[in-house]
Amino acid sequence: MKRPLKLIGAADFATARTQGKIAVALVVLDAVDLRILDKAILIKNCSLPYIPGFLCFREGPAFLSALKEIKIQADVWFLDGHGLAHPRRMGLASFVGIMADIPTIGCAKSAYFPYEEPENFRGALTIYRNQKGERVGYCLRTKTGVKPVFVSPGHRVSFEDALFLTLEFTCYRVPEPLRLAHFLSREAFRF
Repeated sequence: MKRPLKLIGAADFATARTQGKIAVALVVLDAVDLRILDKAILIKNCSLPYIPGFLCFREGPAFLSALKEIKIQADVWFLDGHGLAHPRRMGLASFVGIMADIPTIGCAKSAYFPYEEPENFRGALTIYRNQKGERVGYCLRTKTGVKPVFVSPGHRVSFEDALFLTLEFTCYRVPEPLRLAHFLSREAFRF
C-alpha cells in the first residue's frame, strides 16, 4: 500500500429487489479533510439472488464497472463486506481487490463466525477467527456504546493497516468513506 495515504475510497451497495437492480456508489475522499473529490453512482441489472457467502458475484461486477467511472484513484478502498474474514477467505473486499489489483479493506457489520465481544470503548478489539481458528481479522469497537464491526484485509493490505485505517477514519460506527458511500447508494433508488 502506498504511503503516505492521500486518497481514501469506499464502496457501498443497495438493491431494488422488485426491479432486479443493484446500485453501487463509490467515493474518493481527501485523506486529510475527508472532502469528496470524486464519486460514481451506477445502477445495473442484477439477476443473481442474494446468497450469503457469494456476495462477490452479485456486487463485485457492479463495483468493477463503477471503478472505471472514477477519475481519481484511491490509495486504499473500504468495502462494506468481508475480506479474509469469509468461509473461503475470499469476501467481497478480497475479490474486487484481486480483480482490480487495488488495496482493499473489508469492514462488515455482521459476522460469519462466532466471536468474542470486545470491551465497550472505542478501539477495543478481539481477534476474529474462522472455523479453523485462524486469524482472519478483528472484531472492533469503533465507538463506545455501538455494535462492533468486523475488519479484515482484502488485498494488498496488512492486518495492522486494516485495523489502523479503520480507526483512523471512523467517527461513527463505520469508516466515514463507507458512511458517505452508503448514503449515496441509497439515494440511487429514491425517485
